[in-house]
This record gives sequence, structure tokens and C-alpha cells, in this order.
Amino acid sequence: ELARPVELRVGINTGEVLFGRVGGTDGYTVMGDVVNVASRLETMAPPGATYVGDSTAALTSTSILLDAVDDFDVRGREQRELVWQVRGIEQPRADLRVQRDTPFVGRARQRRELVTAIERAAAGESAVVAVVGEAGSGKTRLIAEVLDSIHTDTVVLAGTCAPFGETNPWAPIATAMFGQIDAATSASAERLRSLSIEKAISIYGFSAEDPLLGWLAEAALHIAGHPSAFDDVPLARARNALFRLIVEALRRRSAINPVIVCIDDLQWADNLLIDVLHRICRSLADRPFLLITAQRPDADITWPPVVDGVASLSLNLEPLTPADADELVTALAVGPVDAPFRAQLYERSGGNPLFLTELAGLPDAADGGLELPSSLRVLIAARLDLLDRPARAVIENAAVLGVAGAVASLEVFARELGQTFDREALDRLDAAGLLELSGTGQWRFRSDVVREVAYETLTKVNRAERHAGVARAMAATVGVPIGSLANHAARAAELNREIGPLQTIPSDMAAIAIRLLLRAAQRSLEMGAFRQARREAERALALEPQDTSTLRELMLVRCTAATELREYDSAGDDGRQALASAIEDNDRHDEGTARRLLGVQAHGLGDLPTARRELDASIEIFRDLGNDAELAISLADRGFCEIFGGSLDQADVLLDEAEALAARLGDRRSAAWAGEHKALVAFLSGDTELAARRLDGAAAIFEELGDRSGLSWTQAIKAFLAYSERRFDDAETLAVGARTEALKLGERWGPAMMDSLVASIRLWSGKFVEAEALSRRSLAAFRELGDRFGTVQSLAPHVRSLVALGRFAEAERGMEEALALSETSGTMALPAMVAAGTAVHLGLGQRALVISELALERINETGADGSEVRTALALALCQVGRADDALGQLLSTIGSRPYTTSVRALAFALIEDGESALADAELVAADPGATYLDRVISHVAAAAGARSAGDEAAAVEQVARAVAIAEFAGDQVARVFANAAQARVLRGQDVWSASLGDGWRRVLDDLFTP
Repeated sequence: ELARPVELRVGINTGEVLFGRVGGTDGYTVMGDVVNVASRLETMAPPGATYVGDSTAALTSTSILLDAVDDFDVRGREQRELVWQVRGIEQPRADLRVQRDTPFVGRARQRRELVTAIERAAAGESAVVAVVGEAGSGKTRLIAEVLDSIHTDTVVLAGTCAPFGETNPWAPIATAMFGQIDAATSASAERLRSLSIEKAISIYGFSAEDPLLGWLAEAALHIAGHPSAFDDVPLARARNALFRLIVEALRRRSAINPVIVCIDDLQWADNLLIDVLHRICRSLADRPFLLITAQRPDADITWPPVVDGVASLSLNLEPLTPADADELVTALAVGPVDAPFRAQLYERSGGNPLFLTELAGLPDAADGGLELPSSLRVLIAARLDLLDRPARAVIENAAVLGVAGAVASLEVFARELGQTFDREALDRLDAAGLLELSGTGQWRFRSDVVREVAYETLTKVNRAERHAGVARAMAATVGVPIGSLANHAARAAELNREIGPLQTIPSDMAAIAIRLLLRAAQRSLEMGAFRQARREAERALALEPQDTSTLRELMLVRCTAATELREYDSAGDDGRQALASAIEDNDRHDEGTARRLLGVQAHGLGDLPTARRELDASIEIFRDLGNDAELAISLADRGFCEIFGGSLDQADVLLDEAEALAARLGDRRSAAWAGEHKALVAFLSGDTELAARRLDGAAAIFEELGDRSGLSWTQAIKAFLAYSERRFDDAETLAVGARTEALKLGERWGPAMMDSLVASIRLWSGKFVEAEALSRRSLAAFRELGDRFGTVQSLAPHVRSLVALGRFAEAERGMEEALALSETSGTMALPAMVAAGTAVHLGLGQRALVISELALERINETGADGSEVRTALALALCQVGRADDALGQLLSTIGSRPYTTSVRALAFALIEDGESALADAELVAADPGATYLDRVISHVAAAAGARSAGDEAAAVEQVARAVAIAEFAGDQVARVFANAAQARVLRGQDVWSASLGDGWRRVLDDLFTP
């Protein structure tokens, strides 16, 4: 055991190095002045400190705080090397920076709606507003103009997402919340701690004795990049704790005054930030709170979110009208501008305010002497071409450094490039509106597009050399994410191939990039980032691997990613090609992997025989090879096949072996997946307690490993588990979380499945229109994916919501589709179960009985819990006058679900056991998980039981409750059934029964006919 903590000395230097073999050995090394300087820096640094050379400091983001320490002589060179110590990370200011030297025109409707949202939020109506528009449309300007008019007691917290170069995903929300700590992040950790505590008390309303105060200070340290108590907490747990602290701070602040949080450039947001914003929206739904975001329309996120109790508004910034454009151009132009030129300007600009501003600022623009560019990028490039050489050098250097930075960094960068830094050139760029300068020695690009165009004007040779250099530096640095390293190496290789071999780029750059991309793709698969894995594999394949083994390995990675994404067409192509290649090369390992993937694909497409055949072949191959790691995976996939449509007993045997193998090998990820599959077996067998324990165990491992796909799956199954236990609120919270995570992973199957589950929750909560819309969306997604199981899963809430809405013909067509799927799905019970539930809901009597018997036969073949099917069968038996047989079926059910209890009450009432019917009806009434239909059926049964006992008053009361519940829910079948029952109890004219199905009429006749 160590007597004291391990402290490292770190020395970092940047530059070109010589990389190769030394002295004829097989070992590789790097040599040169850069390496020597890095070694010297390491020696000079005190324990726990990081020293960097001047070249590294020049290339470092201004968010990294550096203090000059010393300089020293470099052996063999005349100059001295300046040494810097890394002190921490600086937080940017919390404000919206916009240029106001042009008039703000148009946007009257959007401005009015945003003002209204702010006023309503101040009055207590929480909302989220997304301002959406293309680059240069004035999103940030609109927000800033409106915020200028708000009440002084409203707190505005603002942050901005960076397009790249930002390594801290917390930065935007950290800037918004803790940017008000002034320059605290440039101070020591202790100083930051004290300042954050002061601000927490003065700004966010914490008391000095609050136990959360210390944790909030730790949160400020953590998101500012300082060591904190969160460093020793598992990643997912730390993230959740930080989420809670952020929400708590905002809730306390909003208890004092209305709060507005603004996040600019959301299209660049990290997934973590999206998670934070979702949590904030949900948690501040009852507060005077407004979230305003600005993003481009091509942002790959579903935004604004739909959150219960939170108003959601999307403000799209369309092109300016011709009148508004004329007003802007007239204000910007020097001298008069005639109508034809204004019209030409509008046509070429498309009404984009930035286009118009840039065009009007071009020399001789009003005279028509300069040809108008046809796009914003060409427009800005033309503007850059007009710059003098010193200004052009400054803006190109700035484009390499990032979106913003310190003026000193530009000066250092210029010096390293052998340029003379011209401070006046920077002022000219500011005056030209290309860069913005602040009074604190900072610069920033006026627009992301300006920065992008400036970067693109660099030659491809220059870019290739820079990317290769970054890749070399990263490769020599411990802890660099493999994805970042692979990206730079791949970009260098791609550019090198595009423009021809460069002497400055290693001849094997493509091979290096391919290896790195393969590693990155494999890592992405482990993390559940399947779309990222596919992109990385495709980039590697585009570089044309020369050996068939690497080519096949990349195809298998891409096949795995597509299989996980349920994109079976492309996955199948890769799988078959990889299988043929493996057989030709006699590569048994890759053959086993390919067969496993083809088996999983077949199972997803509903072809269980093919799935079993391919997976059995994969298992046999890995047994022969003695490869227990791969064998465990194939066994788990084979067991998963049996869960849906096969034998649960066989699934348990296969999964037990898979779990045991993984445990013996120490493969925690494979063990967790086997445990997750076994949780499904327990769930479908009716043992929800065992299922929950297994899910908790699997989730803990996935969380520790950072496996987002595994966590998403366990959360989804927990949602279904909560739904089966009628904990609808918990189920929906879990489902929404799982859907969000699946969307962030780029999946389509997971979100569609969660849509189906939420649709079921909406259905049994009486929200039929929402249920129909959600299930229709889910159904469309599964049909597009060609996923048979998902299609059936979505049909369940879809057809039942159609029944409730009175769209009986459509519901029957859906039932027929489920039956057709049942005919082609082997022993899969779900299609018949869906059809059976629909048939009894419609009251189809004898047909409902036949379908329910088929469903029970199928469920018995799998060994799954048949309680729900038996209950549907019992209801069908009641609808054909066989209540005694119905009770016999109900005796075989597991547990005491309210659906089962309500049908049992009905069966007791039909055999005139009024006491038992009333007792069961009371159980349903007291069960918070009972649906509206459970309650309607049980109250009608109780009315019949009370009437048979001679208690007419109780019968009238019970049937009145049934009518009230049915009318409130709006289910057309339940409404007619309850009203018909009431008419018979009151001995009035029954005008309702004629519109019921034969089965429901038979039930009413048997209950209330004297």
C-alpha cells in the first residue's frame, strides 16, 4: 500500500519529430529537439505539475490557463525555450455576444412570440423555445434584442456551444451558471471553491448551513476542470449527481426570480448537454423558467423536447421579406441604392441577413461593379480575398486556433510560423466585421461560417500536414481518445490520397489510419455508439485495406453496427461477403462471427429456423476452436432467439452457460448481456422480482463499463417491467429516458419500441388520440425496418386505441394483420395475443374465443407466463356464455393483476356469486394500477352482484360509477357497454346494446335478464 498519493511530472512539447527504427532493431522511437525539450520539461516540473514548451503554448486553446515560468537553453541551438505551467481551465463569460452595428429588421412575429413566452414564463408557465435558422439568419441577434426588453428582476444565464476544439462537454451550461463567478476559474481551486460558495449563497439562494453547498462547490470545481470529489465517483453516477445539483441550483434561483437560460449554437451540443437540458426542462416544469436555444435547422437532435407541463415552441427564422431586406440594405449601403440593384441583391442573397450585410459591405457593391457571389461561402471567401496580406495571415491563423481566443495567442502563433504579427491588421479585421475584439484582450469570429471558410481556404497540402502532425503528437500522448487520433490520421491519409503522395506525409499513413479507425470502430461498438462505429469502418474501407484479413474485419465491424441498428439489408450484404471470404481463407474465427451475425439478423426478420441454424453453427465453430469468449457471445445470442418465439427453458440453459463462461473469463460485458437476457426470461415467465434483480445487476455493470447501449436496453426492459406492474408514471419516465438515449446513439429500433410502450401507457390512461398517433409512428418505423416483432408490438396499442376511438373497421383490419403475422411467425405468441385482446375488446364472442385459444396454445409452447392470455380467454368465454369455464382459466393465472381480477368479478357475477363479484370489484377499485376498462368491467359486475343480492341502490351506484369512468375515458365500447348496463339496472329503454358486439350483448343479457 502506498504511503502517499502518486504524483506525476508531465512535460509536453509540440513540433515535428523523426519517427523510425533505431540501430536496426525492430523497436520504433521518436527523436529530435522536440523530444529532448519535452524530456527537459518533465525533469523541470515539480511533482503534480505540467510544464509545456512555447510551441505547445502557442497551439493551446485560450481556455487553458498558462503561467510563464522560466526559460532555458536548448542544447545545440542558440535560442532559449520559454517554459509555461498549466494552471487550469478558464470558463468563458456568460453572455450573448452579438454585433449591433447593423439595424435589426423584420422578425416581428418571432419577436412577439418570444416576448409572450418570456411573459408567460415570468407568470409561472415554464417553457422551452427553440429559435431555428440557417447560419447568418440572426438567431442570436433576435434573442439578444428581445432579452434587452425584459424585466430587471429576471435572471438571464447564457452559454454557447463550440463547433469543435471544446473538450469540456459541460462548458455551455457551466458558462451559463458559473460564468457569473467572474474570473474565478483563473484562480486556484481553493479560491474557486470559496467564490462558488459565495455565489451559490448570493445568486442561487443556498444557505450557509446547507449540506448541498459543499457539493455545489465540488460541482463548480469539476466542470471547471479542477480536481474535485467527483473524480473518484463512477462516471454515470457523477453525471447524475451533477445533473441534480444543476437542477437544484436553478430551482432555488427560480424560487426568487424568473430564470431564463439561453444556449446558443445547440447544433454543436454534446449529448451530455442535451441530457442536462432535458432534465432541467422536466424538473423546472412548475417554475417561472424559460429555456431558449438557437440552432441550425440541420441539427441532428430532436428539439425542442415535448415535456409534460412545459410549453414547447419552435421559432423558425425564414428569409427576410423583400421589404425588410430593402430596409437593411438601405441602412448599410453608402449612398443611394436603386431598386433594380436591391432586387438583384435580394435574389442572390436569398434574404439571409448575413448575406445581405456582407454584400452591402463589399467595395463598389452599390455600383454593381463587383460580381455577386452565389453562396455565403463564396461571398465570405471573396471578402477574404480583398484582405491585405497581414490581415489574411491573421484570420487564417485564427481559423486554425478556433472560434475564439486571446490576442496573445495570435501573436505567439504568428511568431512560431515565422510571421510578423500586425496588431493593426487585427483592428482592420474587427472594423471589417470578420472578427470581434473585446476589451479584455480576446478575439472571436463574428460567425462560425466565416471561420469555416477561412479554414477551407488553406491548401489541402497544408491541411494534410497539420492533421498528420496532430496525429503524431496524439500518438505520443498517453490517454488521447482513439477516436480523435484516428480522425486526424484518417484525414491526413484521405487528403494525401486525394492530392497525391506528399513527402511530408508518411508513406504508410493510410495503413496507420486504417488500423486506428478499426480500433476506434471496435471501441465505438463496445460503447454502444453503432452509427459512429459504422462511420469509422466505412472511412477505413474507403482507404482500401490491402490485406483480406483487415478488410474482412472491417466488414464484420460494419455488419455488427448495422445489425445492432436493425438495418438488416446492408448488414446482410456485409455478413454474407465476410462469410464467403472467411470460408475461402479458412478463417474459422471470422466464419463463426459472420454466422453469428447472420443468425441475429435472421431472428430480427422473424426467420427463427435460419437464426437457429446459423447460431448453432457459430457455437460449434467456437467450441471447436476453444474460444470461450466468442462462444459466450454466440450462446447469449442463441438464447435470446429462444426468448421470443422459442422455448424459455432452452433460453435459460443457453444463457446460463453463456453467463458462466463470461464470468470465468472475467468478461463483465458479456456476463452483463447474458444477465440482461435472463432478466427477460424471468419477466416473460412472470417472475418480476427476479427480473428486476437481474436487471439491476446488469445495469450496474453496464454503467461501470460506460456501455450506453447496454444501459439503454436495461432501462427499456425496466420500463416494460414497470408497465406490466401498472406503474405507469415510472414506466413512462424510464421509457422516455431510454428513447432519448437510443436517439443519441443514432438508433431507430429503440425509439420506435419506446414509442410503442408510451402508446400503451397513453391507451390505458384514456388518452386514445395520443396513443394512436404514437403507435402509428412506431408502426411506420418498424415496417420500414422490416422488423416483424416490433411491428406486432406496435399493433397492440394501435388497434386497441382504434377500438377505443370507435374506428372499428380499421381496428379489425389491424387484428387481421396480426393474425396474418401469426401464421408466418412460427410459435411466436405475440401476434395471436394482440388479435385476442382486440377481439374481446370489440366483443366478437365466438371468434374472440377461437383466437384466444390459439394465443394460449402458442404461449404454452414457449413456457412464458400466460396470465394475460388466459384472462383474455376467460373474457371470451364470458362473452359466449361459459362463465364456469372462464373461472377455471382464471384459477391458472399468476399474480393478481387488476385486469384478471375485473374479469373474475364478471365471471362471478355471471354465475350469480354476487358476494365474490363485489369482493373482486372492491379489489379493482382499490388498485391504483387498474385501467379505466378494468374499472368499468368490475363496476358493471358489482352492479349485477348487488342486484342479484336485492340491493338495488348499490346496483344503481355501481353502474353509475361505471358510466362516469367510461364517459370520462371516452372509450366508445366501454361507454356503450356501461350505458347499456345502466339502462338495464334502471329498467329503462336500452338504446345502447344494438351497437355492441355479440359478445358484449351476451354478457349484458346474462347479467341483467331476469
